[in-house]
Amino acid sequence: MPISRRNFLKLSAAAGPGAFGAAFATDVAAAPVTNPGSRFRPVFAKDLANLVDLNSTNQGGQWWAYKGAITPIDRFFIRNEYPTPRPELDTRVDPRHWRLHIHGNAAERDIFLTYDDLLKLPTKRVVCVMECAGNGRSLFWEQQNMTAEPTLVGGTGWGFGGVGQAEWTIIPFTELFDLCGIKPDAKNVLLWSGVDAPTPGKASDSGRPVPFATLAALGDAAGLAIKMNGEPLPPDHGAPVRAIVPGWCGAASTKWITEIKIATHDFWVPLNTRRHVMIGPDYPPPVAAANDEFRFASADRIRGPAVTWSPPRSFLTMPLVLERQPKFPHNYVLPPGALPERNVGRQLLTGYAYAPEHGVSHVDVQLDGRGWQRAQLIRPPARVSGKGNRYGWRQFQIAWTARKGEHVLETRVTDNSGTVQPASVPFNEGGFNFWAIPKFRVRVV
Repeated sequence: MPISRRNFLKLSAAAGPGAFGAAFATDVAAAPVTNPGSRFRPVFAKDLANLVDLNSTNQGGQWWAYKGAITPIDRFFIRNEYPTPRPELDTRVDPRHWRLHIHGNAAERDIFLTYDDLLKLPTKRVVCVMECAGNGRSLFWEQQNMTAEPTLVGGTGWGFGGVGQAEWTIIPFTELFDLCGIKPDAKNVLLWSGVDAPTPGKASDSGRPVPFATLAALGDAAGLAIKMNGEPLPPDHGAPVRAIVPGWCGAASTKWITEIKIATHDFWVPLNTRRHVMIGPDYPPPVAAANDEFRFASADRIRGPAVTWSPPRSFLTMPLVLERQPKFPHNYVLPPGALPERNVGRQLLTGYAYAPEHGVSHVDVQLDGRGWQRAQLIRPPARVSGKGNRYGWRQFQIAWTARKGEHVLETRVTDNSGTVQPASVPFNEGGFNFWAIPKFRVRVV
């Protein structure tokens, strides 16, 4: 049975203020190594056979092979800053020892929750797109030729493999905020890992603030996930508990979360000062206030505005031609510069589109620059669509009579606010939020 706020507070009072805190403080020692991890990369926990090997901590999805509304766990991309924390290496991610600290000057009560406490709270099923802000970065190089100064884009070349859609079983933040109580002047919420670090058992510099107003507007669609696609949350995706902030860049959905701090001021951390920020002439950096809080960051290191909402994007389930991308993935489906091939004749082009801030209105496809044609949106299963789920993606399709030769196919999504994918996007150093119209080159034989 779900526990009420009143019963939870009685339980906390009976245990005494030091009981939970003492357990939290003594559970940070590293456990002995007993599991070597994935057979392909020791820094990951799951089999990587169905992913694109991008680098030592990042694995992309094979977007050209995506089918259906839900991305299977073994095909879901991995975006890590450091090796995946696992119970065998760090007791803080063992459900038996995991603790969540909720506190801050905008919280009425300072509380700790165990994993068992969390399981007693009401849950909700949320289906949403999860996307790395660097998804599509490859097209800064391939389409906009940003390969040298002064427009040199750096970062991992995801292609369109830095996105997937999952069904998350969450405890909504609304339930957690009810437990701790929220003061009227709450401004920002820091979702902090405390675990994600270069070395198991050490302090973490990973986490991301989200405005309290954003979480309030998301309502019970945002929260802490304990399951992914109906299974216990896997280590590579944040086990035992991660945050889910639908519609925002994946970095906001903090994995391996152990702390939520609710404050009347702003927070500045690596992810919103220098790591996942838009750095370039079109993106003036924000300015910190005198009473703001810094973690592993400083005011002089704020280099640009942080990425927030994922912009409208679309893509075909077809490989991209990669010929300018640095650090070419060794197991990509095509050699450098090679075009994918299709057979002559009538066929169906398929793809995905999403616009989580406002929802997808429609998708158009252009063949060889001959004008845009409306694609058919495929109705998602009822279990996935919910009540007009704007945080999810829409599959689309359009018939194509393919003729021999080389062709260029383009996709363009329009959201419900009227925003349309543009022809190009301004330069930013990190290559974040590429949402321009993608071009897919193909050879018909």
